[in-house]
Amino acid sequence: MSIVHVTGTEVDFAHGLAAYVRWAREHNHGFPSPKWPTKERLAVALVTGNQDYLTEQGYRISSALDRVCVGMVSLYDDRIAWLNNIRDLVDRLIREAG
Repeated sequence: MSIVHVTGTEVDFAHGLAAYVRWAREHNHGFPSPKWPTKERLAVALVTGNQDYLTEQGYRISSALDRVCVGMVSLYDDRIAWLNNIRDLVDRLIREAG
């Protein structure tokens, strides 16, 4: 397992994403709203592990990461470690928000 250090960019990204993830989990069985922009829909699917949604949209994890994480993932050799870090941040933010 790689250790990934969190930067301000990831914290900002996670803060913005937390509300989308929370809505998807609470109101749409973990699926993003079709009304959201593509980047947000893919990010929600990645964070929630919704492989069905990614497949339906014609994405694999790697291609969804390419689309969502421009400018962030390139900081790390291990993009899956980065994704797991974002998942942890989002889950923590949602727990803290109650």
